[in-house]
Amino acid sequence: MKLSHRIAVALTMALGFTPGAWAQGCVLCYTSLSNSGPGAMHAFQMAMFALLIPALLLFLGVFLLIFLRARTRPAAPATMRKRVNAVRPIPHINPAEGRA
Repeated sequence: MKLSHRIAVALTMALGFTPGAWAQGCVLCYTSLSNSGPGAMHAFQMAMFALLIPALLLFLGVFLLIFLRARTRPAAPATMRKRVNAVRPIPHINPAEGRA
């Protein structure tokens, strides 16, 4: 793995384990759920986790598709290869032509 990839992975892991990253949430939702009891809070947390999975899979799928497509090149058709590899003679241009 390249050094830049290792740095990106390390940075992502460091930001993921930051306590402030996990503190995102609505105070009103938290207050109403905490008054409902521990069962409601657990159900809410499991629902948020269940809703996170499809969104995360879609994001990773699109990212992986873009990443793989950017690394591959389509092969040139055989007719294009023949034209590119062929040596074409350069026509002789008379400098006096085209002048009025």
